[in-house]
Amino acid sequence: MGGTLPPPPTRYTAMTIRPLYISPVGRGGVDFGIQNITRAVRAAGLHPELLRLPEIYNFLPMLIPRAMPAGWWRGFDLLQGRSRVAFSFGVTGLPVVTTVHHLTTDPDLRPYSSFAQRLFYHLVEARYDGLSIAYADAVVCVSRFTQQQVERTYGRADSVIIFDGIDTDVFVPTPGLARRDDGLPPSAARVRLLFVGNRTRRKGFDLLPGIMDRLPPDYVLYYTGGFQGRDKGPPHPRMIPIGSPDRAGLVAAYQSCDLLLFPSRLEGFGIAPAEALACGRPVVTTNASALPEVVDDGLNGFLVARDDVAGYAEKVRVLGEDPALRRRFGEHGRAKVVASFGYDQLGGGFKALYSRLLGT
Repeated sequence: MGGTLPPPPTRYTAMTIRPLYISPVGRGGVDFGIQNITRAVRAAGLHPELLRLPEIYNFLPMLIPRAMPAGWWRGFDLLQGRSRVAFSFGVTGLPVVTTVHHLTTDPDLRPYSSFAQRLFYHLVEARYDGLSIAYADAVVCVSRFTQQQVERTYGRADSVIIFDGIDTDVFVPTPGLARRDDGLPPSAARVRLLFVGNRTRRKGFDLLPGIMDRLPPDYVLYYTGGFQGRDKGPPHPRMIPIGSPDRAGLVAAYQSCDLLLFPSRLEGFGIAPAEALACGRPVVTTNASALPEVVDDGLNGFLVARDDVAGYAEKVRVLGEDPALRRRFGEHGRAKVVASFGYDQLGGGFKALYSRLLGT
């Protein structure tokens, strides 16, 4: 087993909701999502516990109950996990909540997946998702787009939307939205772009060199290492890797750039754009999937047609050449994330859901 459960409380009162989150280590935004839920629910006055398990249980979730000690669920009120694993919790008899971040069955993902990935999605992950969505006592979707996908694909129409949450006390703008200079490697470039995500086609990483080719020579793009995709060195002379920063390093990177470039092809929510907006940085991203729910075109960023390299470059240049516009977009983006995607809505949403589910 990859984690140690705390002992059950010596005295339990029905007024205290104690969820157990079970999350095998993942690779990407989903992994950070469960940590955000834990923090937000704790801030809302509940007593959650997060149990991390080895990554292998993402692929063999039915083995999770066998890996746990006898009576491992005692002392908790409900269990929660992502849709890839939650179906395996039913043996406990406790209410089960599953969170759906995105569905790999989306046909829009097919052109950007390898044959091996498509085979895994169809034969394995789609079945796990379907079982969890069918048997969970409550299904939570992180966006309206994901909710529509769940109903269209699996026929479940009673899911609840609780947007992914951003810690707006950590992801904050600099005073006056000024660009700090110590959160990214040194560069003489006039305009600093940032890409945050895995080096995959789904995230649009393969589009970045073509976009940079269309931008002035004093534009530079910093990019994270992520967990997926092989790093063979910068694919463009004006692209600079920054590795995989921790949360503090990521905040510093957002605060040290001028805008986020995020040409992703498919997102169940869009954690990176929301984090950038929370830091007062405008976003150029894709007019597809859930991204228009996060980025308001012409207000806090620009939305571009999927795969439109010239379109991304054009909008990046509009923002790059207009500091006043960047500031206005940054102010709007910060206000939107605080109002719609902060920990208050995340923790409060789950607290209300649990109360209904448990009848408290």
